[in-house]
Amino acid sequence: MIKHAAMKRTTKVTAKGKWRQLLPAMILVVSISAFDSAWVKAQSAQSVQSSNQTNALAISHTYQPENKPDNAWSVLSSPALGPSEPIGSYANGCMQGASVLPETGTGYQSMRRHRNRYYGQPELIRFVEQAGVFMDAKHEQRLLIGDLSQVRGGPMNYGHSSHQTGLDVDIWLQSVFPDEPAHPNRDMRSIVDKAAGTVIAGGLTPAMRDALYFSATYDRVERIFVNPVIKLALCQQETDTRWLQKLRPWWGHDSHFHVRLACPAHVASCESQAPIPAGDGCDDDLVNWVNEQSDIVTGKIKPSPKPTRKKAPKQLPTACETLLTN
Repeated sequence: MIKHAAMKRTTKVTAKGKWRQLLPAMILVVSISAFDSAWVKAQSAQSVQSSNQTNALAISHTYQPENKPDNAWSVLSSPALGPSEPIGSYANGCMQGASVLPETGTGYQSMRRHRNRYYGQPELIRFVEQAGVFMDAKHEQRLLIGDLSQVRGGPMNYGHSSHQTGLDVDIWLQSVFPDEPAHPNRDMRSIVDKAAGTVIAGGLTPAMRDALYFSATYDRVERIFVNPVIKLALCQQETDTRWLQKLRPWWGHDSHFHVRLACPAHVASCESQAPIPAGDGCDDDLVNWVNEQSDIVTGKIKPSPKPTRKKAPKQLPTACETLLTN
């Protein structure tokens, strides 16, 4: 994600002609939408005097790059005909007979629809809808739903290595009230101070805790990826930690949590992951995750270098190649 730092410019105006010289260098800033007023603070000061004049605007946004070129899967616009079926593995597969997540429903709103990533297996759509009903009934709030899968699944052109079989969904670690507008293209906000190894004060709201609980106790959910700091915070606050077993620590995932459903029973084309370990996972290994993340962010240690040799592209299942060309 790309950080756009706050910008401050000071301009001295002495004559009308000076304005014409300075105009090309000035920055026109569009006022921030009220939709994002909870996350963005903007200040501006102007003077119409011919003496010293200062214009200031402080904006902080985090954007996920979306200017990546399409691939063969991201340009598809219609589901593959046939009964719903996840094919291959979560990170190397595709899907047939995708269902569409409606843009809005009881207790949820689908975000960034322009990505065309709001398709999934029918059981994934049911999970999102039931999570929304739960959120509406208990907190009278709406979940913000991120990416599911592309229309036929398959590798995405940016952003995810998984989400390929219609069994993965990202849920933002934010929720909104019914009368609170949520701009569909707003950006996610981290709730984690990675350097300190703590959750930002007020970041993990009761509503988000309950959304995680609902997801982890949903029978079809196989695992949930969260930042290790978030899991550690839950380990420390929960009196019964058994439900935390499905929460798996992983890098990133500090502004959303990633829910993964298990392969449907008796669907041979779907490749399952190895079972998650027994126990709640509130152990020394989790603390090591948190400490390593902090050490990397603060520069105490360097992350492992990326391999110089590119890996050979994964070979998709033959059935996926067929779906792609038909």
